[in-house]
Amino acid sequence: MVFEDLKTFVAVARNGSFARAAADLCVAQSALSKRVRRLETRLGTALLERRARGVVLTAVGQAFLVRAQRLVDELLDLERNLSSFVQLPTGKVCVALPQRTCGLLAPPVIERCRRELPLVDVQVLEGTNANVHGWLMRGEADLAMTYNADLGAGFSVEPFLVEPLYLFASADVVEAQFGRPVPECCALADLATLPLILPRKPDVVRVLIDRLAAGQGLRPNIIYETDGINVIYGLLKRGMGVTVFSRSTTWSEAVESEHVVAIPFASPLVNWKMYLVRARKNSGAAAIDRVNEIVKQELELLLDNGSWPNARRIVSEAASRP
Repeated sequence: MVFEDLKTFVAVARNGSFARAAADLCVAQSALSKRVRRLETRLGTALLERRARGVVLTAVGQAFLVRAQRLVDELLDLERNLSSFVQLPTGKVCVALPQRTCGLLAPPVIERCRRELPLVDVQVLEGTNANVHGWLMRGEADLAMTYNADLGAGFSVEPFLVEPLYLFASADVVEAQFGRPVPECCALADLATLPLILPRKPDVVRVLIDRLAAGQGLRPNIIYETDGINVIYGLLKRGMGVTVFSRSTTWSEAVESEHVVAIPFASPLVNWKMYLVRARKNSGAAAIDRVNEIVKQELELLLDNGSWPNARRIVSEAASRP
C-alpha cells in the first residue's frame, strides 16, 4: 500500500472534494483521483462516492478513514521527528501566530531560521486566536503563540508576557462621548456607554470585556462585531465607534500616524497574557527545539528594544504547565 495514496484519501475525505484536497496538497486533481482509484483497486472496494458537488464516504470508507488517519499522522510524525537524530536539523516546522503578533514576530523569526536552519522549512500560520487553537488541536501546528492557556495535557504551555489593553478611537469620537478633550484614562464603567466595536466570542478581547463588565454589573455597549482587524481600524477612522486592543503593530502605527488615540484603562485588570505553546508529542525533535528557541529569543529582543510597547516578560510563571 502506497503512503501517498493513503495521504491523498485522507485529504480528500477531510475536504469533501478532490478540488479542495488538490489545493491543500498542491497536486493536480487528476493525480489525486488516480491515487484514490489505485487504493480502491488494491482494497477491492469503493471508499468514496463521487457526486457532482464533491464526494462522500461509503460505509467501508468511513471505517477505513479512522485507521488511515491514524497511520498518516504517525508516519508524518516519524518523518518530522527523524530530525532529532541528525546533527543539522531538517524537516518542516509549523508556527501558528495570532494576527496581532504576526507582524512583529514572524519577520525576525523567518529571517533567522533561513540563516541558521537552512534545511528546515519554517511555515508561519497567521489567523485569529480561534484559528491558532484549531491548528494546535488538529496537530497542524508544532509551536504557537496564543492567548488561550486551556489546551490540555498534550501541550507544554509557558506564560511569556503580559500586555495592557487600551481604548482606541478617533479624537472626535472621544471628545463627543466624554464631553471633554481626550482623558488621561478611562474606567470600566465607560464600557457601558461608549460605542464598542469588538471581535466576536471566543476572541480573548471580547471574553475579557464581557467578564470585566459582568464583574461591575454592567452590560458593554457593543454596536458591531467583527473579527477583522482592518475592518475595525477602518470603522474607527470613520468615527463609527471605539475598540479595545493592545498597542502592538497596527494600533501603535495608527496612534503614531494620529489617525486614532490610545487611552489607558484605570483598572490594571484590562490586560491579556500571551503563552508560548508546543505539542508534547514533538518533544525532542531537533528542528522544533531550535525554532522554539529562536522564537523565544526574538520575543525577548522585541521586549528589550521596546518594539512591543508596554509588554513585560512574565518571570515568576515561566515554568511550563504540566
